[in-house]
Amino acid sequence: MMLRHDMVKHFRVLRQTVTDEKSAAYLDELIGENEKIRPVVQSGNEMLDVILNSKLSAAADAGIAVELARTQAPDKLPLTDAELCSLIMNLLDNAVEAASAAGVKRRYIKLDMHIQNNYFVFTCENGATLDWINKETAPERGLGLKIIRQIVAQYGNLFDTEYRDDYYRVTVPLSLRQPRK
Repeated sequence: MMLRHDMVKHFRVLRQTVTDEKSAAYLDELIGENEKIRPVVQSGNEMLDVILNSKLSAAADAGIAVELARTQAPDKLPLTDAELCSLIMNLLDNAVEAASAAGVKRRYIKLDMHIQNNYFVFTCENGATLDWINKETAPERGLGLKIIRQIVAQYGNLFDTEYRDDYYRVTVPLSLRQPRK
């Protein structure tokens, strides 16, 4: 929340210095979007919280119920901020798309983040249909999943997916002891 508060201040300063109309409009949009974010997650990891709060706010705005089981994360993760951002954003973008698909019985995203046996375990479950799952996991599709797998491969290659006809679940355990490969 503090980081978001500071970002809005910086955006406002930039906005006052910009004379280009396109840049000004873009900064106005960023300021507006940041002010709409409803903080939901306070995990103990600032970067993770910023990413999650932004994406979960957008999911809620799209009519997707957001459920949080546990929200415990270490203040430092083995990933770089860029990798963490790419990993979590791809997971949540896929979850929002799946939960928004036609025919989904229950539009929801459920997150469970916790530390267990020196692993940070991130689980994202969402409403889905088998049609969406089959389309998303087809060999010619799934760029987001490929990015997720590339990142996870650098940190022990632990990645699990599970699905039924009405949900899709991804679990990514990251070793807190293991150095990057």
